Amino acid sequence: MSSMEIKHTNNSIKICVMGASFDTGNLGVNALAESIIKIILHRWPDVQIVLLGSGYKPYQQYLSLAGRKICVETLPVRFSKNIFLPYHFLRFTLYGLLAKMLPSTWTKNILLSRNPYFKTLYETDLVMDITGGDGFSDIYGMHRFIVGSLQKCLVILLGKKLIMLPQTYGPFNSSIAKVLAIYILKRTTAIYARDRASVNYVYDLLKNHTSDRNVQCLPDVAFALDSREPEHIDMDLLANLRTKNATVVGLNISGLLYNGGYTRNNMFGLKTDYQQLIYKIIELLLKHDNVIVLLVPHMLPGHGVESDHDACSEVFQETGEKYKGRIFLIKGRYDHSEVKCIIGKCDFLVGSRMHACIAALSQGIPAVGLAYSKKFWGVFESVGAENLVIDLRQHGENEILAAISDAFENRAAIADRLHQTVPDAQARILNIFSDFE
Repeated sequence: MSSMEIKHTNNSIKICVMGASFDTGNLGVNALAESIIKIILHRWPDVQIVLLGSGYKPYQQYLSLAGRKICVETLPVRFSKNIFLPYHFLRFTLYGLLAKMLPSTWTKNILLSRNPYFKTLYETDLVMDITGGDGFSDIYGMHRFIVGSLQKCLVILLGKKLIMLPQTYGPFNSSIAKVLAIYILKRTTAIYARDRASVNYVYDLLKNHTSDRNVQCLPDVAFALDSREPEHIDMDLLANLRTKNATVVGLNISGLLYNGGYTRNNMFGLKTDYQQLIYKIIELLLKHDNVIVLLVPHMLPGHGVESDHDACSEVFQETGEKYKGRIFLIKGRYDHSEVKCIIGKCDFLVGSRMHACIAALSQGIPAVGLAYSKKFWGVFESVGAENLVIDLRQHGENEILAAISDAFENRAAIADRLHQTVPDAQARILNIFSDFE
């Protein structure tokens, strides 16, 4: 893309990140947040970063990146009934309208002094959005899509440069969602997609609305995420199993799929019973005498229908006695980088959370992605692993098990290929802003 100059104040660029924070409980979203911060710091070491979160109050997030401690402010944009919150969306919108109407800098400064949260957003030089990686769509429901879109519209109202970071775009099944998406995409400064299908989708979406839109394809930002050894986990267990020449297979179970989606009624139209499939996969893997299975949640406990931890715990209770000493559950709470480290102890992974799969692939570990949306294929394709994606909406149980078995038997060759392709993907995403001046 052409270079873009960013004006900055007091020798420090101020960048706001939307659609990724540390308060969702989804470790994939956490991975996106930390990866984006790492990528931004790689380009602008002295940047001030603010995350627009979805929590209930502002807080500070402390991270260790590249040998330095950094503090990132997280500012919620609330859509609650309490419209008197100083960081409520309606209040931000009102202040934004007033800021555009006020005639002088002096009167604007008075307005900004009345709300430090709005001041933070108003003084931002650049806004980057990733919408949770796959949230710029209505497949998760219109409410979720509209809330995310209103945040983007607020940024557009304030006249800020909006960068759409590598993510999946669409599908938009609702005409309202499609119109809103077109409105937003027409007003962005740059658009990145993490798969070629999304590039084509955006071009098709905008074909009658703009002729000079440039959409670039780059890998998922989480390929740049660092792993971090947990402080409190019994890693001797895996070390001892290694001495017995065991092959450790990670199995990531999606609580969302396990419970049938938010509707609890096969919301994503899977062709096979997901719960039954999980038990069949375990049975398939443990037919190999040297294999042990490690159940790896990628969603923190306490998130109801989405909780991987609850789903993994239920499966472990059902299988633990039958396969005693051969199936294990990762217990406790670990952050995104620590779970990536745990996944790094595996030789092979079968995952339904895409960022659990990325945690494996980015470390050269073969991973089979059990897909429920189009997002998987393109992300795997970015490292030459698209043949490891199995679409649960299109394939039955026998086909799925056969594909997992084939990938497992060929895991050494797959790992060799990943060690060649992943470094290039990581370099590309780490240098995404090299042309920004």
